[in-house]
Amino acid sequence: MEIILKSKNYKKIASSLVLFLVIISIFSIIIPVSRSDKIYNARCWFDLEWSDIETQKPVVPRDEIKIFNLTVKFEIRTGESYGKGVVDAYLAVGRGNPLIELEVIDSSPWCDAVMERPTIATNFTWSTEAKTAIFITINENAPAYGEGFIKIHAYAKNLGLIEGYSNNFTLPFTPAYKPIVDAKLLNLNSKKISPNDEAVFPIELENMGNARTKVLLEVNELPEGWTATVTDYVILAEQEGSKETAYLSVIPPSGLGYHDEEISITVKMTPIMAENPEEVGNPFYANFVVESRGFSGNGIEQYIFYIIIIGVILLIILLIYKRVNKKNLEN
Repeated sequence: MEIILKSKNYKKIASSLVLFLVIISIFSIIIPVSRSDKIYNARCWFDLEWSDIETQKPVVPRDEIKIFNLTVKFEIRTGESYGKGVVDAYLAVGRGNPLIELEVIDSSPWCDAVMERPTIATNFTWSTEAKTAIFITINENAPAYGEGFIKIHAYAKNLGLIEGYSNNFTLPFTPAYKPIVDAKLLNLNSKKISPNDEAVFPIELENMGNARTKVLLEVNELPEGWTATVTDYVILAEQEGSKETAYLSVIPPSGLGYHDEEISITVKMTPIMAENPEEVGNPFYANFVVESRGFSGNGIEQYIFYIIIIGVILLIILLIYKRVNKKNLEN
């Protein structure tokens, strides 16, 4: 008998709570929203948080998909009277999960951002939190160590008598230095010259990266007798598409005699950030072929003295021979 009475009491309490919510709901329709807000003072609230350590790490353009983990902290805030009673009533009878919508509404022009979950369902409770993430990629023209941003609009709809909430959050990040240099050979990369000529190759360098870049150039080792010089460095302006031209000059051996030689020359090019030499990119290479073919008279001057001596000796021998031959004829 006592158990039956307790069960009836619980049913009466639950029925009373439902009736209370129905009356409050009707009352909220009649009363304007602004006045309802003042009377009940019950509203959603949330904050969007991320790791400052992660946002301070530079994001590499083009080669990296950066993931920023986000934490949504949800609360229901009320006054001490009616608003608290409304929430307690919802908690007693059960209420659907609050839905928080996340949307990227603006970002740096060279950035693409995608939310992992555009909609987050949280538990209906006084306070809770949920996890999500945002994926970021940036283009190669993102300014190195400049300021990037992503603006996220977050909102939750009304939960019956509990007012919804919306806010904008700006997530900052920093692009890393990404040296991208394109090398174009304005002429062919191979030449055939005589031993007394010089082969000159222009190399056009174009900045496709995101900062002012200094490109160092150097030539690999050469066979004995060959010489090659290249422009030490060029500086490319920050603007994408800025160009400068370097020159490779190759001189083959030109010793006396006939030449038929061919070599391959490699020019190593290393991009570095002009304002910070510690930021060094991956080196890239250009190959050239030079063929030296033909006769060279260079170096003959060192033999002139010996040629003269030999000539004098031959002349003396010839004179002696003529004199001896003349005497023989007279006899």
